[in-house]
Amino acid sequence: MGNLTVKITGLKELGKAMNSLERKVKNRIAVKVMRKGGTIIREQARANVPTLKRQVPHRKRGTLRKAISSSTKMDKNGTVRTTIFVRQLKTSKIIEFKGSNGKSGAYNPNDPFYWRFVEFGTSKMPAKPFLRPAFSSKKKQAAREIITTLRDEINREGRK
Repeated sequence: MGNLTVKITGLKELGKAMNSLERKVKNRIAVKVMRKGGTIIREQARANVPTLKRQVPHRKRGTLRKAISSSTKMDKNGTVRTTIFVRQLKTSKIIEFKGSNGKSGAYNPNDPFYWRFVEFGTSKMPAKPFLRPAFSSKKKQAAREIITTLRDEINREGRK
């Protein structure tokens, strides 16, 4: 899956104010702001994800919804990135499941490995995308939230 990027332009005043702050303060604000924007898209993805109509032995209802997560990190070059993704089951949990009952990992009801089949479809199943539409529908709202939070945080730091 490709990277999707939103660039916000026309915020020269906020940029100048942000640059006047200390590095640690700038980094803290940048991470907080991006985390808030990412939360909007993550929650929309959780709302979009299809759930099982009825429970089956090898799947639990809501496994995929619970596995949608977000992570905000600062790169070495100072760029802040928020990633929305489907969290995989830990390898130890997969091995534990396989060893305890001898079944393939595909039968583990707690493993959301199948998210890619839902998002992109297969030769036998049409796609039911939930991540891409979440980004498309909420990117403007997330950008507005980022701008608003950034303005508020810079003002708060300026008053200190």
